[in-house]
Amino acid sequence: MTGLKTTSLTSEQMREARKQGQSASDWGRVRQTLVNNQQAQEQTQAIAAAIERKRGRPVQGEPKTAISLRVPNSVLAAFKSTGPGWQTRMADALQEWLRTHQTT
Repeated sequence: MTGLKTTSLTSEQMREARKQGQSASDWGRVRQTLVNNQQAQEQTQAIAAAIERKRGRPVQGEPKTAISLRVPNSVLAAFKSTGPGWQTRMADALQEWLRTHQTT
């Protein structure tokens, strides 16, 4: 490293040099670097929190619960024969039944 000079001073010698105005340290630059590093760290943490994701598909609408349900084979075959999305259609049919059979 060309042009750099390393000196070793004790803490007391450094304090004395500062009192006499002989300190060559750029404390303003050091403080600004610390502030910049802290701001960068805060920004990194904010970005990491924003992009944190959970596994699986995002929840759309009301959350769902997986259950085991026994239905007659004919009912299951009828819904499956309608093609992909049969589980959603089965859930919609159950919701429609709830709307028409509300007990208040």
